[in-house]
Amino acid sequence: MVMMRLQCGIIHSQDFADFLRQKFDAEKVDHFGKILSLDYVRMSEGANAGNSWWQLSWISEFNAPINQRHSIGGVEVFIHRQSRNGLKNRLLHYADGQVMVKK
Repeated sequence: MVMMRLQCGIIHSQDFADFLRQKFDAEKVDHFGKILSLDYVRMSEGANAGNSWWQLSWISEFNAPINQRHSIGGVEVFIHRQSRNGLKNRLLHYADGQVMVKK
């Protein structure tokens, strides 16, 4: 498996980068002036401790500061500080039609 590390510490596989590129290419026409945003939440306390959720959405470029944008597979993606912290030293991988976050 080919893996790459972003400067912020997030690791991603080439499979994830390919998935992101396909999603971007398929949807970019409908989202002019917007950028993909990657959100990730990992619960550390309470009834949901240990569970995590991720989501990709489109947000206005004006709401995505340049210093919080990262290139994954040639696709510019906004990753909020909290999401970057939650994903630091974790692997984003795509296999069998699903995105997985691994330690």
